[in-house]
Amino acid sequence: MNIAELKLELIRKIIATNDLTILMKIEAELNNIQQTIHEVNEPPTTYIKTEKVLILNEWQQARIDISLKQIENGDFISHEEDQLELEKWFQEQEK
Repeated sequence: MNIAELKLELIRKIIATNDLTILMKIEAELNNIQQTIHEVNEPPTTYIKTEKVLILNEWQQARIDISLKQIENGDFISHEEDQLELEKWFQEQEK
């Protein structure tokens, strides 16, 4: 079992339990760990779809961060503008 699989298995077990004592112990342990670790190894962002949890790797998170920064800076074109550029390109190729 690799790290990602173990994390998912732990998440499933946490979701399945209704034992408040166990959940509080897990929370306390994680809080203790967070206090000693200054840098997280994995990106904090997760996307939840139904019961599956997707944890992005560093490369994926970096690509998303770059894309978000481009959007903030206005470095993008609309779908309509893209379609016009493609149409122009196709017309040039036909010549």
